[in-house]
Amino acid sequence: MARRTFPAVARAGKSIREFCAAYNVSRGTFYAWQKAGVGPALLQPSGPRGRVIIPTESEIAWRERHTALAAVIEAGE
Repeated sequence: MARRTFPAVARAGKSIREFCAAYNVSRGTFYAWQKAGVGPALLQPSGPRGRVIIPTESEIAWRERHTALAAVIEAGE
């Protein structure tokens, strides 16, 4: 019986490791942000092998929030 193959599906986001590398933060910092409610939204695919990803839209929204926050903090200094 021939093995079925499926076309590769492009991921629409980053893994936690990729996100941390992109923003030069540790995983500990990332999880502290998540616990404090200021990290990006996560997507947990169903199934036992589902990897948590940060959807591209969530990353963009997070970056915009934190860029605006940084501008406010700099203006106050």
